[in-house]
Amino acid sequence: MTSIVSYILITTKIGREHEIAEATRKIKGVTESLIVYGQFDIVVRIETESLRELDQVVTLIRRMDGVEQTSTLISS
Repeated sequence: MTSIVSYILITTKIGREHEIAEATRKIKGVTESLIVYGQFDIVVRIETESLRELDQVVTLIRRMDGVEQTSTLISS
């Protein structure tokens, strides 16, 4: 089965990006979590086996204290 590769672009509260990036690295399916500069603060790369798994990861991230906004991109 082919993995679903997706990216979550995250905007955080000021000064929380390092803490949130570290927390996302501990989530199953997250393969990379990088702090970036520009419109977003963090880019998270995720590999899951299903859209249901992806939904669970996205929901976990969106519920983190300090996360203000996310945008999820699913690769094809």
